[in-house]
Amino acid sequence: MGIIEKGLELLYPSNIYCISCGSIIDKTRPYALCDECVDKLHWLGQKTCAKCGKILQEDYRHDLCWDCRTYGHAFDRGYTCVQYGLYERGILLDYKYRKKSYIGRKLGDILYDRMLLEEESFDLIVPVPMHGKKQARRGFNQAAVMAARLAQRMGVPCAAGLLIRCRQTLPMKGLGAFERQQNLEGAFAVAPENRYKIAGRKLLLVDDIYTTGSTMDGCGKVLKEKGAKEIHVLSFACGANIAPKQ
Repeated sequence: MGIIEKGLELLYPSNIYCISCGSIIDKTRPYALCDECVDKLHWLGQKTCAKCGKILQEDYRHDLCWDCRTYGHAFDRGYTCVQYGLYERGILLDYKYRKKSYIGRKLGDILYDRMLLEEESFDLIVPVPMHGKKQARRGFNQAAVMAARLAQRMGVPCAAGLLIRCRQTLPMKGLGAFERQQNLEGAFAVAPENRYKIAGRKLLLVDDIYTTGSTMDGCGKVLKEKGAKEIHVLSFACGANIAPKQ
């Protein structure tokens, strides 16, 4: 923890209240979650998609989720921590829209413990970028805060400025897979001064939530075009494995 981070922790301790329900806790609680909320979150199970890492039902008969069986991806492997549900949604809403940026450090710790389960190493950790205007309104990029904490714990450089968001896009909520892909067409680019950092490197791309993979694909595509050797993606939460109705 850096000097600024230590100072903020002294002024605004982040382990006083549960980041999910707001109950008073003590600093021994992992991820600043009370025992009840730890049990309520939909944590990673035994069975996950072999491509994107989405959590699968134990009786699901395929190795790949419906999205990965239907669409190709511009990344090599994915991982997640929890399935997106009521409690996960509440944490992310507080984090992104209620000025609780300190939650990002707790989520970064969850990401770190998730990656301890994998025998993987990376050259760079790259957060999914946010458009400058949107970031100015929010005050921070949620993926960047999580990625910075993860990088600190893993001892790997965090390349927060490597990717840039070239244009503002429509909200992804309510869009289908094809609409999401079209919405993100040409939305990402590699900053010219950072191109030399990518060629031949193994990258870990970080975001708060993974649904169909459109955002990760948009980022992965431009990184692969610039010579990235391998791209893995990591999210705190993922959507459910649900095939659309015919």
